Amino acid sequence: MATADAPPKIRIMKGAASDLSAATYQVHDESHTMGNALRWMLMKNPKVEFCGYSVPHPSEPNIQIRIQMYDKLSSLQALIKALDDLDNLCDSIHEAYIESLQNDDYEKWDEKS
Repeated sequence: MATADAPPKIRIMKGAASDLSAATYQVHDESHTMGNALRWMLMKNPKVEFCGYSVPHPSEPNIQIRIQMYDKLSSLQALIKALDDLDNLCDSIHEAYIESLQNDDYEKWDEKS
């Protein structure tokens, strides 16, 4: 949640279509890690025509993600779905990781000096 000092986490940039079928979103305090994962998740949606992201300046912790939809669908709804799907994917990976640790089901390697 944004405070008086902090900008909102996600904001719609100027130039968005009035129906949000094409829009650029700025995501505050994120980098290539989130940008590429979110772009990948958005492009898995067959209703997304185009998606790309950029980091406008390396010293500023923001990414901008452009989403264009087929059939005048809402890019905001696609973004929300992609964020939810990405969260679910991370939860699944975390659960599988914890399970493999608990079952000693992982590769062990001893470094010899």
